[in-house]
Amino acid sequence: MPELDRIMNVALALADASSCRASNSWRGDLDVAYKADGSSLTEADLSIEEMWRERIRRDFPSHGILGEEFGSDAGASAYTWVLDPIDGTRQFATGLLNFASLISVCREGFPVLGIIDLPLPRVRYVAAHGQGTIFDGRVVRSSGQREIEPSKISLANPDSFAGDTAPGYERLRASGRLRVFDGGAPAYGALSRGLIDICLNGDDLDPFDICALCPVVTEAGGVITDWEGQPLSLTSSGAIAASASPELHSTVLSMLGSPHESGESV
Repeated sequence: MPELDRIMNVALALADASSCRASNSWRGDLDVAYKADGSSLTEADLSIEEMWRERIRRDFPSHGILGEEFGSDAGASAYTWVLDPIDGTRQFATGLLNFASLISVCREGFPVLGIIDLPLPRVRYVAAHGQGTIFDGRVVRSSGQREIEPSKISLANPDSFAGDTAPGYERLRASGRLRVFDGGAPAYGALSRGLIDICLNGDDLDPFDICALCPVVTEAGGVITDWEGQPLSLTSSGAIAASASPELHSTVLSMLGSPHESGESV
């Protein structure tokens, strides 16, 4: 069995186990703590990542691991697992539904496998290099939309756009046919199945927020980069954008640039 297929089998088993644990926790009495940066933390964040790490160390002892809750363990192979047990803990901890569990594997620093698992309603997006994007057992594709005017746009929490990212956010917020807000990782999954055309996040992301999104978007025909148009990797952080087609992405990047770059008068 090719190595990536073997990794995928384990990643899916991890997602199966965490989905049950996350949904059960969400239904129960959530005990919410807060990290030093003010972000939310629940027992599910900790227990899921611990469970994942134990299985990965057992099955792939040479692989590296980078997780949101327990940091980085260097590996001796080309592969690194990038883990976010509850992406959207703020929503999870307040009883909302737009959270996900994110599992990614990077090879030589670049994402080659991504899972966006939605414990509620128990569906997931799965993608691996050269194998397409699968949602609920079927292959999905982005809309291929090329124009900004009819686009459906998902914008992250407005509080995440500050300083240099604020003008670009405002330009996108005034564009498109339809705008939704604070969709989190599920919005990038929705882009892969043609329901959203553009996703935009501000400069508050880390690699464990980013890596799983990349194969899901690109294997469905979309494009995902940082705001400068650079590829995303294990070391990426900050603002990102995804679009349903290369043509649309080019337009989005021009709008995210400086007023001069985006064609506005100064």
